Amino acid sequence: MAGLLDTLHDLALLIARAEKSVNGRTFDALVANDEAYDALTYRLAMIGETSKKLPDEIKARHPHLPWREMATFRNFASHDYFGVDAHLVWQAALSLQPIKAMVREETARCKE
Repeated sequence: MAGLLDTLHDLALLIARAEKSVNGRTFDALVANDEAYDALTYRLAMIGETSKKLPDEIKARHPHLPWREMATFRNFASHDYFGVDAHLVWQAALSLQPIKAMVREETARCKE
């Protein structure tokens, strides 16, 4: 259980940091800021990598989440970094709320 809580904590931290990258920025402002864009892309890739550590039971409880797409993004961002579409990065960053909700729910479930 401790390992699962650590993974959920890691996801919560990565999501919070990814949200910081986009808060108060427009798409154009993000793309114009290399540091923020690179950080966001890295964090989204790490969210994909970390999500692969979650048990299948959790993924089955949350079939609405794009599990395969998160893992695929990680692979794509890591192996073809300059081929990543900035609009995809932006859209992924704007779509973190359901993942964040899952993390909260599963963390609470672990603590019961």
